[in-house]
Amino acid sequence: MKHKPERPQITIRVAEESDMEFARNLSKKAFSRYGPYDDMLERWFLSGTTETFLAIMEKRPVGFVMLGRYQNDWEPRQIAELLAIAVEPEKRKKGVGGFLLQEVITKARGLGIETVVLYTALENVGAQRLFKKHGFTPSRIKERFYPRGQDALLMVSHLESRNGSTM
Repeated sequence: MKHKPERPQITIRVAEESDMEFARNLSKKAFSRYGPYDDMLERWFLSGTTETFLAIMEKRPVGFVMLGRYQNDWEPRQIAELLAIAVEPEKRKKGVGGFLLQEVITKARGLGIETVVLYTALENVGAQRLFKKHGFTPSRIKERFYPRGQDALLMVSHLESRNGSTM
């Protein structure tokens, strides 16, 4: 009888300022073709309006996710944006992205967020599949969204409250 190889243990923790270098380096690998996201990421991280989580495997970081909260008085709905999610190339397709998404959705619910939006590259079909699996639906195409001119797909998730009803 063949045994499936065990999935490595994945843990998620809140990112600390000392994790910024890892996030910058990974964002260079993941997003450089779209623009200077490593610089933007650091500004977002230090803004005080983001929640950032790290995925840890084998005692080292392998991915991160960042949720930005909108703070305004004119919009009664509570909306947040998934600003970035990235996983080390050699650790993809091992469930890391799914764990990160679950963590950020749980955190959003805890903050009273009703809707989470995200933009993903139109050609990034793998990411779109992951987002759909976690409740995001395509909304519209935003032309020339990225600093280097690529189009993006806006995806939206209307979170459910703990009792199962849509907020």
